[in-house]
Amino acid sequence: MRGATLAITGATGFIGRHCVEQARAEGTALRLFVRDMAKVPADWQADETVEIVAMDLTSAGDGLAQALTGIQTLIHCAATLSGDQERDTVAASVVVIDAVIAAQVPHVVLAGSLSVYDVSGVPKGGTVDEATAVNADGRDAYAQAKLTQETLFHDGASLYGYALSILRLGAVWGPDHLFNAHIGPAVGSTLLKIDGGGEVPLCRVDLAAEALLKAAHENTGVGTLNVLDDDRPSRAAFLTAFRACGWPKRVFPTPLALWRLAAFVTPDSAAMPGLLRRAVLEARHRPVHYSNTMMHNRLGPVTMLPFAAAMQAAIEQQEQQAPPS
Repeated sequence: MRGATLAITGATGFIGRHCVEQARAEGTALRLFVRDMAKVPADWQADETVEIVAMDLTSAGDGLAQALTGIQTLIHCAATLSGDQERDTVAASVVVIDAVIAAQVPHVVLAGSLSVYDVSGVPKGGTVDEATAVNADGRDAYAQAKLTQETLFHDGASLYGYALSILRLGAVWGPDHLFNAHIGPAVGSTLLKIDGGGEVPLCRVDLAAEALLKAAHENTGVGTLNVLDDDRPSRAAFLTAFRACGWPKRVFPTPLALWRLAAFVTPDSAAMPGLLRRAVLEARHRPVHYSNTMMHNRLGPVTMLPFAAAMQAAIEQQEQQAPPS
């Protein structure tokens, strides 16, 4: 499509799909990269301002560079939460960077993650901001892959000169993605709540999309920003609102100190469950706060909602979308 100057990878994923809808609402012509055409909504396919390219990024070869010709900004959302991180996050990013360089795309916006931060050095009640150190040693595969991804894009920008915006998204949530690992593990209908204080670093999916699109409009890039809701609840407040969806049936509070003791006395090995690995436990449950001040300063006004109202609306939307039983 000759008119498209904005491209989005991972367009049918949770974040990518919302980016597409945000861009279409703005009247932006799009070039979308998807792996499976069966997941593409019919209204996208019927939209004359949308071009859809079916392509597996990890095996795209020169085809991706050709498909990026004329693109001024690429929003890179393609990644995986729990799949093959080396393939779908790291290897895909290498192919994308090579294609960006070959096609001379001037600006890349990366959907990054707050998980890259090393919160172990942040004191209790302290604040995680863009100056906080990053480190994924001892962390889960997702955090390690997202930090590697950031490094790859930074290296490419330094060597080849494309503008780079990295938006470190908090725990992205919305209909069908309401829960997150910052609350505690579940066993059936029972939740073991781990609460040592602090706040849950939430990011509504529509805020993530809005921020990514705003960054895309800044041709020289916006640097590295945390993208988070203003109203970040405590774990208790999160559960009060979340339980309106009917789960969990039971909540057993478990002290963070007990989990820290268990993680201390068990082997600190990748073979251990995540919450028995010290770095993973701290990343998810350390009692800290988070800053989104730089997001507001660099992106300008963004849509914010009170957490409880946003959660109730998301639950209602999820129930409306559910197939009849």
